[in-house]
Amino acid sequence: MTFRESRTLLVKWYYRVLERLLEPLARRGVSPNLVTVLSMAVSFVAGICYAVGAILAGGILMLLSGFIDTLDGSIARLSGKASRFGALLDSSLDRYAEFFVFFGLLLYFREGWMLYVVMAAMMGSIMVSYVRARAEALGQVRIIGLMQRPERLIILAAGSILNRPVASYLPGCPDGALIVTLILLALLTNITVIHRILAGRSDLTG
Repeated sequence: MTFRESRTLLVKWYYRVLERLLEPLARRGVSPNLVTVLSMAVSFVAGICYAVGAILAGGILMLLSGFIDTLDGSIARLSGKASRFGALLDSSLDRYAEFFVFFGLLLYFREGWMLYVVMAAMMGSIMVSYVRARAEALGQVRIIGLMQRPERLIILAAGSILNRPVASYLPGCPDGALIVTLILLALLTNITVIHRILAGRSDLTG
């Protein structure tokens, strides 16, 4: 079984379990759009945490935001409130959520070479989503590349949560885990962008 097939099975299992748990909320009329806005608001707070150096709190809140973001679509389907506007709102606020986190990291690393690494990671993260959306609008159906939003979120959150434990072994580099994570994101997201553009050339001109 390939990584993509394993990921697809895991995602299907996750949403199947999630929808069973969310049925009571859907029956009570909870607005999926409100859940979307809540997810973005939590990311905004995560960005503030990063900006002031509360890296662990930022990572935990970012994970919480990502979890909340998985709820809106399920609630919309269960309550019969799924709409094209809801999908547009979800995608748009997801981008704002990423910007908030990266703006916080830019402020934290505002002095030194890591500023440029964060800029590259932010650019790659936004472009991964943009290239996919643009390619799909032009008729491409293949979704390729490893660094989709869940993967980016998990990697950055893991680096944030491990930052303090790793620092205890690297007294000369207090943000070693976070730095390595951001370098990894900067590289892998932009590689994914190039991969998607090349696939798009094959699919759309072939």
